[in-house]
Amino acid sequence: MDKAKVAAASFSADDKSGWHWPIRRRAPFDPNYIKRLFVFVNLTNIFNIKAFPPTYIRASIATHTTSHKKATLHSIIGKTPTTMAAIPTTMKALVAVRDTPNATAPSSVEGRGATVKDVPVPTITDDEILVKVTAVALNPTDFKHVDLFSPDGVVVGCDYAGVVAKVGTGPVATNAWKVGDRVAGWVHGGLFPDRGSFAQYLKVDADLAWKVPDSVSDLAATTYGVSAVTAVLGLNKHLSVSWPDDTTSTSSSGEPILIYAASTGAGLYATRLAKLAGRTVVATASPHNFDLVRRHGADAVFDYKSPTAAADIRAAYPTLTQAFDGISENGTTEFCASVLQPGGAIVILLPPTADEVDGAKIVPILAYTLFGREFHLLPPDGPKFPASPEDRAVLARFYALLPKIVGELEPIPIKELAGGLENLGEGLSLLREGKVSGTKLGYKLE
Repeated sequence: MDKAKVAAASFSADDKSGWHWPIRRRAPFDPNYIKRLFVFVNLTNIFNIKAFPPTYIRASIATHTTSHKKATLHSIIGKTPTTMAAIPTTMKALVAVRDTPNATAPSSVEGRGATVKDVPVPTITDDEILVKVTAVALNPTDFKHVDLFSPDGVVVGCDYAGVVAKVGTGPVATNAWKVGDRVAGWVHGGLFPDRGSFAQYLKVDADLAWKVPDSVSDLAATTYGVSAVTAVLGLNKHLSVSWPDDTTSTSSSGEPILIYAASTGAGLYATRLAKLAGRTVVATASPHNFDLVRRHGADAVFDYKSPTAAADIRAAYPTLTQAFDGISENGTTEFCASVLQPGGAIVILLPPTADEVDGAKIVPILAYTLFGREFHLLPPDGPKFPASPEDRAVLARFYALLPKIVGELEPIPIKELAGGLENLGEGLSLLREGKVSGTKLGYKLE
């Protein structure tokens, strides 16, 4: 063989990586050569070894194939790994601990809490993916599950971001994901031993997570969990606010909508979603959060503590018929009803005390119905929620759409706390004590 051709087929030390791989070209087509090349490349990618620069790989393929054999080459290199190397069998996770004999009964909360311990890494089904968790965000529902709802031994936590570590073998998973993809979303934490996010690994339905673009950090991506999906369920499903990609909606442009407690996580996303739908957003918040709420799309912001707030809203927006109550307790729903026209509707986030308040229809929502699974809180006497395929379709639609609109539906603020899994208790205590305003709390995990 011509020495010049041999040299051209070698990766020289002048290339950026500084490695030298004098692999010669072969005259006849040899599929085994190509297979060995790509097996080695896959291994170097898995272990983050930069052995082959792209220029060498392209040159080697080009010199070893002919056009009529491309199909054979594609059949060899088109297979994507479905499992990340070296997935452990156990992991660390924040797990609920119950010291009472009947831990799920609401009779006592003494001795309840959570601790970091070793548990099995979840086993996925064909239509699920396994995620190596890199960041988590906290929500009030997390400490409520730790304090009251969670059975013994379940993994706590909902919001997460991470990297796909394993892909199920079903088409729902394999058509959407590959190992190494950045992923985020939320899971029904605090109720199952293998689904919480406060862990090194978690499993999730392949169509109930979203692909995170490079423009969004892991911590920012975690905010599109409980807060965002609660806003989507309340506005887009129950108040018929048009979806950001809906060009056929009959929703009136400019129609006012009230977002009570707009500086909460769900309130900020509700504000932005309503604004993207062309609605006039009327918000309440503390004065120190006025600018934050306006940045997310509010047209007008009122101090909810002002004794004239309700009267001021009625005077400025006398045609209000819809409200999203981001607090849903201690008189907030009554406030919302007082500014709406008769027959209006209020989405609330906690169990209702009545079907109507001052002539306004009460629409209670619970984001956990978005997973489309039946679940039971505080069995045997607590409430049981049936599976809702309609709600599941809402979550799947939102996460399929999110990568396309994330530039418009910008992430809400999140404050990073140090310490990872071992220090999650600090953040949960801050939420429990009401010391968090205008931001979410998050942690990076090693």
